[in-house]
Amino acid sequence: MKKTAVLLVLLTSFLFEAFAQKKTEIVLIGIFHDLPDSLQCTWAKTYQKLVRYKPDQIAIEYDMPDDSASLVHYLGPNYRALWDSVALAWIGQKINAADSIKHYSRLLSKKNNPKFRLQLWKYYHLGTDMGNRDYQTYLIEKEWDTYSTLVDTTQTWGKAFYTQHKSTVKRRKNGEFFNLVFPLARKYNIAYLYPTDNKVTYPAQSEAYGAFAEALENTEDWKKYEAYWQKFIADEAVQKANCTGLEFINSEAWIDHTDFGQTRILAHLKNPDYAEYVNVWYQRNESIASRIIAAAQLSKAKKMVVFYGNMHLYPVKKYLEQQGFKVKLIGDLK
Repeated sequence: MKKTAVLLVLLTSFLFEAFAQKKTEIVLIGIFHDLPDSLQCTWAKTYQKLVRYKPDQIAIEYDMPDDSASLVHYLGPNYRALWDSVALAWIGQKINAADSIKHYSRLLSKKNNPKFRLQLWKYYHLGTDMGNRDYQTYLIEKEWDTYSTLVDTTQTWGKAFYTQHKSTVKRRKNGEFFNLVFPLARKYNIAYLYPTDNKVTYPAQSEAYGAFAEALENTEDWKKYEAYWQKFIADEAVQKANCTGLEFINSEAWIDHTDFGQTRILAHLKNPDYAEYVNVWYQRNESIASRIIAAAQLSKAKKMVVFYGNMHLYPVKKYLEQQGFKVKLIGDLK
């Protein structure tokens, strides 16, 4: 009887977890990481669709703050020592940034105080949560006249903040974050964005690519491979110029076309390095899908929008659907 009771508890727990997973509806948005001023019209139609969709959570292509193996590829191999030195310069001691993030997040949930937001920016930076630091940058930039009077650039912290703030605005202003992600989060008062990227596979993927590229150089197969990507870029450029770029790259047909170029176009050669390249690429995307699922569960999201470079859409969608999630694309939105 005891064993039966335990099994029933475990089964109930499993079924509840499975139900909770499947309850979250996920919209996958493949994006361009940067567009020139002349092509900014590309964002508008998709943004309006997302506004009408009314998500309650957002996941983004940023490293998780506790994923040191990924952060070394973003912040550099010595980032821990550097961040300790920054904390000493700004605070005067090493700190647990997580506690301060919770504190200022809680204060801001009650009152939009610019001084609190500047402190939250500081602790997101020190806590290596770069996605949410950049989100705060966006919110601060929207009210820069107010914030600029509070920043003392004669002090170490103020000077560092001003430099980083302006750098982030310049780097992000023409990309998906300042034109889709952050405006959508601001619109629906989504306070925290869930970083879900995994860069651990970077070295292995780069090594495998270099190996098969070298082996196939000057062959007919390599010429066809290069021609494929040249046409791929040209086709996307036409759609960008017509302000239909996002709808185009998020279509089922183009997602499959993208995956063909990324993982299948040279499969017939049975090249072991190409096979390893494909394997590592799928490993990365399976990990990303797992992190999206974890974010959906942790946030108790009902409608989560996930933003990634459009090369990721095919495998991430596949792995999410294998786990029972309903996944929508731009074309599924009104």
